[in-house]
Amino acid sequence: MTIELQGEDGQVAAIADLAMALLEGIGRLDFQERIMTALKQRVAFDASLVLLYRRGFAPKILFNDWRTDRGLSNIQQYLQGYYRMDPFYRLTLEDNIDGVHQLSQLDAGFDDSDYYREFYQYSGLQDEINVLVSLDADTKFAISLARRSTRPAFTSEDLKFLRTATPLLVKAIVRHYRDLRPGEQEGEPLLQSALAQAVRNFGRSVLTGRECQVVQLILRGHSVKAAAIKLGIAPATVKLHRRNLYAKLDVTSQASLFSLFLDAVCSADNAFDDPLAGYLNRRAKLTGDVMRA
Repeated sequence: MTIELQGEDGQVAAIADLAMALLEGIGRLDFQERIMTALKQRVAFDASLVLLYRRGFAPKILFNDWRTDRGLSNIQQYLQGYYRMDPFYRLTLEDNIDGVHQLSQLDAGFDDSDYYREFYQYSGLQDEINVLVSLDADTKFAISLARRSTRPAFTSEDLKFLRTATPLLVKAIVRHYRDLRPGEQEGEPLLQSALAQAVRNFGRSVLTGRECQVVQLILRGHSVKAAAIKLGIAPATVKLHRRNLYAKLDVTSQASLFSLFLDAVCSADNAFDDPLAGYLNRRAKLTGDVMRA
């Protein structure tokens, strides 16, 4: 039971950290660095890349932490043509498949491929996960996380976390590149203040006071047990409030709650009203949906 609770605490906190990192990073020059820093809090990896794939062009490196045996020369060889043999590149641009994919599961004959023999084996890496996101039909965003041959492969828990986090990553990445307006670092204190205000105000137009307290703690990364201690109530009561607020907000999990928060904050007119209210009003006009009271 203790291990299970620790696992829950860790995943909730990691998703919360990632959501905040994405919100803070949208439109900023260090967007990719913020993503990788947040992911590394939960998934251990030795080398990482963020790439922009464009049909008909060599990939563009947006972030590079590629600590491999051949280092920079390995990346240069990749950009000069080996990328065309990369199973992840083929998967997203040729097969048009997005999502989270693990190299060891993607290609059972990878060790016998020309790509492995001519290029990959010299990197010193033995397993890799890519998160693939379509920006449009010909432009793809790829987050590559890799482990050295001296370490074990990625686990099912690593994949599970990344798949849980992918809807948040997709929304933030698409928003960032659709609406790219790199900000100045001096705006950081104002941004932090606005985010804190958004968390405090989120849902107050549709939730009860206690439900608002519970949703704020969830957004800050607290588990059920931690929220119960914070509020001085039983964990079962927190679960009841969580179930009720999930029903009101039409979400089914913590990940979908963070996704809703991300959407609402990104489209908010200001930081002083409930960001959810304006978002729901705009959605209702488009779809005719009515939020349950």
